[in-house]
Amino acid sequence: MAAPQNDENPMRPDLDSLALFLRAIEHGSLSKAAAESHMVLSAASRRLAILEGHLGVALLNRTSKGVTPTGAGESLAMHARQILRDVDRMRADLSDYAQGATGRVRLHANASAMGQFLPDDVASFRVRYPEIRVSVEEHRSVYIVQAIRDRQADVGVITSEAVDPALNFIPYRTDRLVAIVRQKHPWRGREVSFEELLDFDFVGLEDDSAISRTMEDAAMSARKVLRLRVRVKSFEAVCRMIEAGMGVGILPEGAAVTYRKEMKLRFINLTDAWASRRMYLCTRQEALSFPQRRLVDHLLARGMP
Repeated sequence: MAAPQNDENPMRPDLDSLALFLRAIEHGSLSKAAAESHMVLSAASRRLAILEGHLGVALLNRTSKGVTPTGAGESLAMHARQILRDVDRMRADLSDYAQGATGRVRLHANASAMGQFLPDDVASFRVRYPEIRVSVEEHRSVYIVQAIRDRQADVGVITSEAVDPALNFIPYRTDRLVAIVRQKHPWRGREVSFEELLDFDFVGLEDDSAISRTMEDAAMSARKVLRLRVRVKSFEAVCRMIEAGMGVGILPEGAAVTYRKEMKLRFINLTDAWASRRMYLCTRQEALSFPQRRLVDHLLARGMP
């Protein structure tokens, strides 16, 4: 039976050593990293040598001009940044409890919800349940579903259901897509079908947005080409491109109304059935925690009857 190996370097990588290492490669100078870490140079050098000894690789190239990371050092830097970010996030989460919080919910929502009703819904929840902290992030619906699956989020707001037996999809709100054109656009009707609009150039969102996928599917059904000339990241950018005459667009009416007067835009009702959309709350198929249940119930009470 082999004897257990003695650890010649009992000191494990610690947060201060990782932070010191990152400062060293950021400044390209060990002396600057030591000063910023409130350490004398000899102590900083010793700490990094211990770190290299524990990991068994050289992390820094040391020259008379300063220090640069080795290949292993670049790899460690990537991991160290993530570790320190996670620790900061942990401290922030725990500080909520130190201040009296009894629970926390991670809510991810798409741009349509964020640009319409969700801010007021979450604000009213915080007034009613000040002891429950809600962190809110904006993402595309497809990424929200994945975040719920991967336990990176607790509750999601999305615009389409996914086929997944591990998830719940609860009807929450409705919104309506409208065609948006600039004031001088030749179309003068109060209604229009999407197929009729396909004669014009379009401004749209990035490929992974629910609206873009809907438009592409509708164009395919009509056996016409969707001339999507400009792709941008935000509703505001879509509206600005439309105002500049780059094309027409399809956006949620409630989210785009903010830009209507400022940019001299016209909204035209779409006659297509898919223009009326349902939004869902997405959760995992398991018992919700007390804070999660409180949030879901509150959102549903303010949403669909």
